[in-house]
Amino acid sequence: MSAVMDAYAYRPRHDNRAFQAAVAVSLLFHATLLFTVLMKPSRAPATSPGPIVAHLVSRPQPAAAAPAPQPEPPKPQVEEPPPRPVEQPKPPPIAKAPSKVPAAPVEKPSAAPAPSPPVQAPAAPAAPSAPASPAAPAPLAKADPSPAPPSDSADAGSLELYRMQLMKSASRYKKYPRVAMDNNWEGRVLVRMVIGANGMISSLTVISSAGHEILDKQAIDMLQKAKPLVQIPPALRGREFTLEIPVIYSLKDAEAG
Repeated sequence: MSAVMDAYAYRPRHDNRAFQAAVAVSLLFHATLLFTVLMKPSRAPATSPGPIVAHLVSRPQPAAAAPAPQPEPPKPQVEEPPPRPVEQPKPPPIAKAPSKVPAAPVEKPSAAPAPSPPVQAPAAPAAPSAPASPAAPAPLAKADPSPAPPSDSADAGSLELYRMQLMKSASRYKKYPRVAMDNNWEGRVLVRMVIGANGMISSLTVISSAGHEILDKQAIDMLQKAKPLVQIPPALRGREFTLEIPVIYSLKDAEAG
């Protein structure tokens, strides 16, 4: 029983394989046929040639040549002015030495001819001399009366009086500087005072120093302070005059004062 069933089962399998092979061969054939048909070029159906028609065509006239464009006139070239030459400074004129003028020859004086002796004329008779008239006396010049200048004695007296009064007034402002006293400085200062015509001091100078500047300055200071306190004498007013005033610094006088 089993053998029969096996034989029956085997048979259908063999038939399926044969069928499949037949189907494959059929598909391959049809595919080849289809490829051949598609690749074969198709031919167009032959057509009878139509009638030949001839047309007369006029020969085209050549178009008139367009006038060639005229070239633009060249632009005038502007000539650049040549550069101005640089003026070089002229060298200063060289002074020419004056040409030597030849000295004119000195003519030697020729010897003068000897003078001929003078011819003596006959003496004329002397005319009678007229009496001399007396000279007229010269007119006397009249001198204008002028004020007599002040006498020297009056000036000297007025100067000395003014000087003494000024020295007396200056003694009020005389001070012995402490530095000079500590250093035992002594000395004599001679001061020149010039009074102008306006009555003011025009100059005040030391013409002889005490040897220490602090003493010289103190002498100048005391005379400047004393000047406004003393009146100028009438004989000296309105004129310039000079005074010389001595100032003495002594430690003895300072201790006594």
